[in-house]
Amino acid sequence: VAFSAPAACLTHQQKWVLCHLELRCIHRDKYRYFACLMRARSEEQTNEKDMMKATRLLKEAEEEFWYHQHPQPYIFPDSPTGTSYVTHECYKAPEWCLDDWHPSEKAMYPDYFAKRKQWKKLRREKVKQLQEETPPAGKEGDLPPLWWHFVTRPWEQPVERERERETSSFVLASEIHYRTYTCSNKKSVKWKKKKRKLANPYS
Repeated sequence: VAFSAPAACLTHQQKWVLCHLELRCIHRDKYRYFACLMRARSEEQTNEKDMMKATRLLKEAEEEFWYHQHPQPYIFPDSPTGTSYVTHECYKAPEWCLDDWHPSEKAMYPDYFAKRKQWKKLRREKVKQLQEETPPAGKEGDLPPLWWHFVTRPWEQPVERERERETSSFVLASEIHYRTYTCSNKKSVKWKKKKRKLANPYS
């Protein structure tokens, strides 16, 4: 009997790949077989030292996943685009509200606010370091910071977006056809009334 690997041993990318694989495989035994093959392929290249080869393998894996991803993947309710995603966020107070607390209120949680002060200091230093190291296209021809994530990230639901585009074009064409028909119909009604009035002016 094949058992699934512990959740702690799997990264988020591996779980996402297995989720798409599970949607492709109807029978559980076939899913477990291909999941083991997928896990073996990923563990083969775990200790790759050459960064150029590792980057090439990552790019090939992303392309392979893009071509073989499920057109309608299962989306968990709390995941992005899910039915319950951030529905509770409207009831949360933002973190900056803690800056407006009175010193007597902050004194009730001394450990937390002492750590928070250090966190804010580290955050300001990190932001300053990133601004100095990766200026947004500081030189002519430079790319903006973190551009790779935006360039290489595919659509989350490409099929759905294509359907939305087709639906929107269909709706637009239907609206144009309806307006044209309505205008021609109104002109026809006006002409019939005018013709009737000319035929019988004393009515």
